[in-house]
Amino acid sequence: MAESDRARWDRRYTEPSDRLQRGPNPLLERYAPRGEGLRALELACGLGHNALWLAAQGYTVEALDISYAALRHARAEMLRRGVQGVNFIVADLDEFPLPRYQYDLVLVFRFLDRRLFPSIRERVRPGGLVIYQTFNVRHRAHRPSCSPEHMVRLGELPTFFPGWEVLEACDEGTLSTFVGRKPAAG
Repeated sequence: MAESDRARWDRRYTEPSDRLQRGPNPLLERYAPRGEGLRALELACGLGHNALWLAAQGYTVEALDISYAALRHARAEMLRRGVQGVNFIVADLDEFPLPRYQYDLVLVFRFLDRRLFPSIRERVRPGGLVIYQTFNVRHRAHRPSCSPEHMVRLGELPTFFPGWEVLEACDEGTLSTFVGRKPAAG
């Protein structure tokens, strides 16, 4: 029997001490809107670095991940830092419906499920942002066993956000990035 996704990720995050001190993804520092009362959704948050950084900036964050182990460490780090405002949710995104809020920011790093793009677009309020960065097909040169369904084709990410203002879209090395603003309600 194949190992479940949850078991595989729990095993990976059992002893994450070397990764707990990592800061947010630089894209957040560059693009995340500033201000009080903002709301963010992070999919596949892992150890919660980005969610914790956003909460420290005043965001209310829903941070979802499949791994109990990762979220246990993320919650402990939140308490250690004295940060509030992150709701860590154990969720298998193959089955779990995304929260029904409208978000100022939706972020996804190193995770891909193409079926979620319509829900992601719906969850962003008019004028809100998506920051999405994941592996592209060049990653197979480093990890040949990685399934193509878990990697985007070069130039693919912007196609999931038609009509959005593109703030950044690039394919650098093994990562593809999209940062876009949802059109304001007209």
